[in-house]
Amino acid sequence: MALTRPVIILLLCAFSSSIFSKEFVYAFRDVGMPKNTGKDGMPRKEKMVLVGETIMFDKVKPIEYEGKYKSFELGYDTRPDIVTVKVHYDPGIRPGQILYLIEKDFDHETFKDGSIVGQIEVKSIFQTAFTGKQLRGVGYLGMAKEKVLTVAYPVSSELSGPALVERKTGDYHFTRDEIPEAIQSFRKAIRLDPMSPVPHYRLGMLYLNEAGVDSKEPVCSGILPMSAGAEFSSAWKKRSRFDSDQDLIRFSREYVSFLNCKADQAPSFSKNSFVPEELERAQEVAREGFRLSKTDYELLIRSAETYYKLYTSYSSSKRPKGSISPEEEPKLRNRQEKSWEIAQKLLKEAGLDNITDYRLHRLTSLLYGKRYMELSGGAKSTTISEEANFLRTKTVESIQSYKLHRPKNVPGDKDLLILEKDLGL
Repeated sequence: MALTRPVIILLLCAFSSSIFSKEFVYAFRDVGMPKNTGKDGMPRKEKMVLVGETIMFDKVKPIEYEGKYKSFELGYDTRPDIVTVKVHYDPGIRPGQILYLIEKDFDHETFKDGSIVGQIEVKSIFQTAFTGKQLRGVGYLGMAKEKVLTVAYPVSSELSGPALVERKTGDYHFTRDEIPEAIQSFRKAIRLDPMSPVPHYRLGMLYLNEAGVDSKEPVCSGILPMSAGAEFSSAWKKRSRFDSDQDLIRFSREYVSFLNCKADQAPSFSKNSFVPEELERAQEVAREGFRLSKTDYELLIRSAETYYKLYTSYSSSKRPKGSISPEEEPKLRNRQEKSWEIAQKLLKEAGLDNITDYRLHRLTSLLYGKRYMELSGGAKSTTISEEANFLRTKTVESIQSYKLHRPKNVPGDKDLLILEKDLGL
């Protein structure tokens, strides 16, 4: 079956006995498939850089996947394979990258290098005392794991240099407010190096900026934001090709903010779901960012808003009556509780870095205030539990801190005004 995305290449040891410097190989996808054949009828080839060779195969332990593979109990082992690779050359491999598995076929007269037979996702890279640097990856390898293979990594486009020039040109035009020229340069950069996520990211930011030029609040609905969402989505799919971890973290911040905004202004829902798909994606993006930096302040604040929105989405008051069966109700309450706990934890972590940020106090007010309203029924309640009283006190304190630290050029938050009214303040 043809593979459609980059992966580690595993070649027979006979193909390359040792790799101690930068060496290249051309790998071919499933020969005979229409989309893997060029106009000349010859198979498409992809340039790879060799990084090492496989030394061990194993199966992912069932407990690590929380019982996902129930068919294993019926005699079918559907768990993915774990591959341990000895690294001879490291071009900058990071966890989360997809690498190719290649096998040399000695019967090929035309294809002198090898065919892609599988793919793995890098999970960890580590140093050992006796064999040096190694990495572990996970994938479904089938019969490929019965062979000794060499490992390689997809090489950037041959036009990555000119693409970088076009990208920098686009940045230059953008800073000078020359929007048509900037768009043209970013699009040319994408054509030159289609696998790079950066020009998609830059183009998405340009569209958002243009959509919000005449607006005092973030704009996430309309033609330009829709185009921005498409560019962000493309950058997300190609995230393994960001130039550095810091670039990926910056992108994660902006993408989470965009998804939070769109979940409010123009949400999309999957069938029979009342939780915006944007919030589901935002969780995934935030996890990727936190994998690289667990203490990034901006990511803490923006992902806290994601989980606050999830908390309110799971609320029974947000769901149509009769839309949830009695059996599903406890599961939704558990998800709501988990969202509350995560949002609270993220805000506490952020508060350790910057207690004067008005956004921190805004979110804390809303989170504790909504919780209080659900437990007590609001200002009209005659009896308040100890927990509800704590929540109300915390909410009032946070509203006061918000007012103290909010810059004068920032308009008051509408949700907080409603909350104050509900609390009888």
